[in-house]
Amino acid sequence: MIVKTINELNKIFKLLNKLYFEDKLETPVILIQAKAKKNTLGTCSCFPIWENKKQTEKKYEITMSGEYLNRTIEEIVCTLLHEMVHLYCSLNEIKDTSNKCVYHIKQFKKEAELRGLIIEKAKTIGWSVSTLQEPTKEIAKSLYVDDTAFDYWRNTVEFDKIKKPKVVTNKYYCPSCETKISSLKELNIICGTCDVKFEIKE
Repeated sequence: MIVKTINELNKIFKLLNKLYFEDKLETPVILIQAKAKKNTLGTCSCFPIWENKKQTEKKYEITMSGEYLNRTIEEIVCTLLHEMVHLYCSLNEIKDTSNKCVYHIKQFKKEAELRGLIIEKAKTIGWSVSTLQEPTKEIAKSLYVDDTAFDYWRNTVEFDKIKKPKVVTNKYYCPSCETKISSLKELNIICGTCDVKFEIKE
């Protein structure tokens, strides 16, 4: 199931690499993971984080958030292309983000719009909001992609709705010296300083 999805993502990567990057991007490790933060569609590592045992080969990582795989192929292509622009910038030592790779600066907008994306600004993440330019939309439609590879997605909606049981904390105090303690369990204890039984605070 997921193997098929990753295979299709790698196939899309190769096609976009040829069309928009002159086939010069190094092939990263492409993974499907839980979203890093709310509304995170994908990520690209800022440096190579995979290596072989002999440490002779290193690779960047692109992740696609499993919670957002139930979108159209056009939207999947948009997210992957966005992350590929980050990869291009890293490989060519182009600074495209600030604030620990979170805030997208104008240089990212410039590089992305040269490669088929429309970039708009968001308050907290900068020039990051991406959609496909019209020619890129046509390319996305023409890609031979196995739609069944994106039949599954990470559905945490119902899990998020589950109410966690309320934790009741018992609070005790010494009526003499007013020392306070808290406990999840009911206690029957005496203050070691005053030799007075702790009382529960209502």
